[in-house]
Amino acid sequence: MPAIALPSVDLMVILQLVVLLAAATALLLIDLWIPANQKRITAALAFIATIAALVVGPMSTQGLTLSGTIGFGQSTLIINSIILIATAISILFANDSFNKQGVTRGEAYVLMLLASSGMLLLSQGASLVTLFMGLELLSIALYVLTAIAYPQQSSEEAGFKYLTIGAFGAGFLVFGIALTFGATGSLMLSEIAMRVPTEGVNLVYFSIGIMMLLVGFGYKVSLVPFHMWTPDVYQGAPTAVTAYMSVGSKVAGFVAIMAIIQMIGGLTDRLLPLLQGIAVLTMIIGSLIAIKQSSLKRMLAYSSIGHAGFIMLAILSSAYTSGARAPIFYLAAYAITNLAAFGVIMALENDKEHDLTIADLAGLWQRNPWLSVVMTLALLSLAGAPPTAGFLAKFMVLASVWQAGWMWMAIAVAVASAISAYFYLRCLVQLFSSSERAQPVTTGSLTRVGLIVVSATIIIVGIMPWTIDALALAGS
Repeated sequence: MPAIALPSVDLMVILQLVVLLAAATALLLIDLWIPANQKRITAALAFIATIAALVVGPMSTQGLTLSGTIGFGQSTLIINSIILIATAISILFANDSFNKQGVTRGEAYVLMLLASSGMLLLSQGASLVTLFMGLELLSIALYVLTAIAYPQQSSEEAGFKYLTIGAFGAGFLVFGIALTFGATGSLMLSEIAMRVPTEGVNLVYFSIGIMMLLVGFGYKVSLVPFHMWTPDVYQGAPTAVTAYMSVGSKVAGFVAIMAIIQMIGGLTDRLLPLLQGIAVLTMIIGSLIAIKQSSLKRMLAYSSIGHAGFIMLAILSSAYTSGARAPIFYLAAYAITNLAAFGVIMALENDKEHDLTIADLAGLWQRNPWLSVVMTLALLSLAGAPPTAGFLAKFMVLASVWQAGWMWMAIAVAVASAISAYFYLRCLVQLFSSSERAQPVTTGSLTRVGLIVVSATIIIVGIMPWTIDALALAGS
């Protein structure tokens, strides 16, 4: 009987993954000895682990390992850095927010590290199986995090809904992988990309498989018509988890979609009308329904659906223009901006059962001028107003779409941006309106640190967009 040949492992290619997974394993054991009223220690250790993974990024080796199933490159460094920065800020927010809501479970921070590991695996995946493993590691951790505020009914309900829809999406993904493998005879993204235009590939099965893959990831990133779970889960989950979920899973999910679009190459032309329609519907429907929302978290949920459409259109147009700079920049800008908005919501929350409404923003300028400035920056960036990061992100999408020759898509981008500006400005008006409730709003020290970082980044990236590209140069 021949011996089983184990694949060689280059730990320097997966260095960031190793740091996060090792830290999560160790922290799961350490947390057992930390008292319930001292979970700040667990949060601090998780934060240190995330920063350590971020620091070792430039030290990683570019290339492939584990039989070519996991890779690392310059664009991977940028994406991993976005994910890890978002995770670190989310941990800062979660520490104060969980304490305020009475959630004293240190395993929440372990789950955040595991979810981030899944995101990195999606970012570095060079095989369909690796992408599936990354998505499931991310998803399972997020299912538990969504329901972590037990016995709050809203949190339990959100966790159940997320689990049900996630399992449904995973089914599509597995079936898509099976069809793609059957049509091409390979699970490696690079091999599939080479075989599709040259070898006898069954294009019917392959096209169906690719569409099922996109459906599976479409559930994760909230593309229409796979978006209906998003507002309910965002509203019911603890706000710290919602903030983390809204940015991390979108970055990782869209990176996987980007890899699939690059893999199918010229076949994109056949699917382009359908994918463009999905992107436009996502932009328009997300923006229109957001107008009717009174809950802040539901409004930001539909806002995230609208932004998913912008990102999808950026990915499609980048396949015909100058590469992935527009979608990656948009993901970075969206991540820091959404964290800023949710950070302010966490600072305003007092009652763990109370869902903040847009009316609760009234008079924030009187109650806490600093928070009103942060929220103003976040809303302006989400709306795409200069000189914020969101303005340049939407401008890059518009330019990319225009360069691809899609004039009607460019008009759709402009219309969706105009619609979304309405509900962001409605919130902005509330911030500076007068209110009888003049009680001051205080923020935790870690939340303040996180808000300072994201606010400064919104302006810095908006004025100096090359700071995102500098991350790639650091790893070259």
